[in-house]
Amino acid sequence: MITCEDIVSQIDALPPLPDTALKIMDVLNDPRNTVEQLVEVIRYDQAVTTEVLRLCNSAYLGAGRRIDSLADAMVCLGTAKVTQLVMSVHTNSLFTSEQDGYGLQPGALWRHSVGVALAAASVASLIKMPNKGVVFTAGLLHDIGKIVLNEFVREGFAEIVRLVTDKQQSFLEAEQAVLGFSHQEIGAAIGEKWRLPEPIVDCIRHHHDPTSIDPPSQLVDVIYIADTTAMLFGVGLGLDGLAYRADEAVVARLGLNQHDMQNVGAQMLVELKRAEQLFESVG
Repeated sequence: MITCEDIVSQIDALPPLPDTALKIMDVLNDPRNTVEQLVEVIRYDQAVTTEVLRLCNSAYLGAGRRIDSLADAMVCLGTAKVTQLVMSVHTNSLFTSEQDGYGLQPGALWRHSVGVALAAASVASLIKMPNKGVVFTAGLLHDIGKIVLNEFVREGFAEIVRLVTDKQQSFLEAEQAVLGFSHQEIGAAIGEKWRLPEPIVDCIRHHHDPTSIDPPSQLVDVIYIADTTAMLFGVGLGLDGLAYRADEAVVARLGLNQHDMQNVGAQMLVELKRAEQLFESVG
């Protein structure tokens, strides 16, 4: 039977995140860093700079005038929006393939990942989170384990579905029972291999079980709520989608209510539609 170690040994087949993306996460993870430092990291990556400027000048962003530099983009669109574009460019190719082991069609995992990232950014703003820099990226990468584990889920998928259907287990519980490990564990291993900041690795490892962290992590809580919201709104919904159960204690811990969740979900759908149009327009 395949083991977690067997799968981790195959992570080398997954293209690593570029150095630019890793450096951006380091900058965002430290609130003492400045916008100028962020621009300095991005500007030396010509391919990403070119793509980001193309996106910034797309009609879908409605900047209102021509944007010719990253500094100009920061002023016009804001640091958060430009950073989101950069990280979306870097991860777009990773998430667009079909994840048929999870019942996800081509592009569905990208749609879910971006939806979670957008919802997480909304929640972070809503609760006035002190350091919001890594929130979007953590949401974007939370399901990275599915890319690798997809090949192995297919083999045990019938049994996993049986446990979900007949035993009322969550997909995560069934995944653990059949495979002996979950996409969270595999994803965290990828994050560590890529040298991602520890808070992001924690989100990948615990985005379905935030109550397992002691003391609680606000960032993990936010990603959990964003992931749950995306699932409930049908964003990137695979065969595992409706089998997850939200933890009301986490919602309360963040000081949110049902109305907040509805607003976050509705805003996510609007922004996700714009993101899809944006990438289609420059594809």
